[in-house]
Amino acid sequence: FTLVRHLIALQQPHYLVGALDDEAGRGLQARGVPTFFMSSGLTTKDYGWGTKNFRELGLHKVNLVLELAKTGVDCLTIDADAFILRDPFPYFRKLPEAEVLTSSDHLVATNGYTDDGLESSSGFSSAFNIGYIFIRASAPEFVQQWKEACFANKDAWDQVLFASVLRRGGGGGVDEHRLKPLFKKAGGGQVKAGVLPVSLFASGHTHFVSRMAHLMRSTPYMVHTTFQYGGAQGKRHRLREGMMWEDAPEYYSGPDFLTYELDLPRALVYPNGGTVGSDGTLPFDKRASVEQHFALVHHQLAQVRNGLALAKATGRILILPRLVCGLDRWWAPHRGIIPGSAARLPLLDCPADHVLDVERMGKVEPLLREHSFLCNPRTPASVRGSVAQLAGARPEAGPAAAA
Repeated sequence: FTLVRHLIALQQPHYLVGALDDEAGRGLQARGVPTFFMSSGLTTKDYGWGTKNFRELGLHKVNLVLELAKTGVDCLTIDADAFILRDPFPYFRKLPEAEVLTSSDHLVATNGYTDDGLESSSGFSSAFNIGYIFIRASAPEFVQQWKEACFANKDAWDQVLFASVLRRGGGGGVDEHRLKPLFKKAGGGQVKAGVLPVSLFASGHTHFVSRMAHLMRSTPYMVHTTFQYGGAQGKRHRLREGMMWEDAPEYYSGPDFLTYELDLPRALVYPNGGTVGSDGTLPFDKRASVEQHFALVHHQLAQVRNGLALAKATGRILILPRLVCGLDRWWAPHRGIIPGSAARLPLLDCPADHVLDVERMGKVEPLLREHSFLCNPRTPASVRGSVAQLAGARPEAGPAAAA
């Protein structure tokens, strides 16, 4: 429903939400959301990446995209965890020859942070991400071939098959708009495709870790909660940290909260010295070692633990501090950052799911709030202004102030 609220705020009335189960459909209809029932018969819980339910969901998605393409309407299809923050259609209208525009898992802005155009030719080397795809009505043949590939290979990932089919018969470089001729149509000609800029049509890494849109001093068109480590709960927490998720009013109003000033010695943040840049980061060769990273994280975790204990004892909800990480997180071995990414170390605004297992914590709402909670305009002034200071705790003991 938060995704819909963003569309309403953008005064964008032209949308439909596909409900994968009847319960979700009825809930959306009760809120007046334009909804159609997909009745997938799949789980109503988290699908889990790579699971059988995840693969079957891809079959429903490609079928939906094909049906939309057949209507003769240019259509943007997005996953429920890819939030729209700016109306993208003015951007698409500047590219009238583009038949397929897709987001990407590329982790570098190939044209830097002063260019908001499509990614350059090197952007085609990374995985396309179909959580956000714009397909014109002129490309149903490509979508039909994609669907046939998905139903012929039901154990394969629809996203991989999307890329494989799109690249069939492709050749040549990008044109002046950075569109590339790819899928070869039966009647001649090729589908012109483009990779949307990863800074403004962002992944969970380019937005929350590399913070590209922040460096551009711009608002992204879209943020997709990929590259995170806490399942559905982790996605919600990331969006709450970015003040994009909209909870019910009582989430922001109480009962009572506890916050504390994080003790963060400079020697733990910058253990190897070096010249600190204006953004607080260091040259890569001065990054923390694995041991130094965990010393930094464990120092903060001890304070979070104490804060949770004090919040429980006083009947309050803990507001997490802004955490700092010496190294990035990934699912595979790395040297400090994801290979090929634009992240700079240390991460001074480290997502909580890099450090806390919010998925295993279960329902976190009775326990804690995100670090940006008191900066969120949805939090009432009565909460932000009602503060009682507590002092006297030793830094090593955890919280030094409460609110």
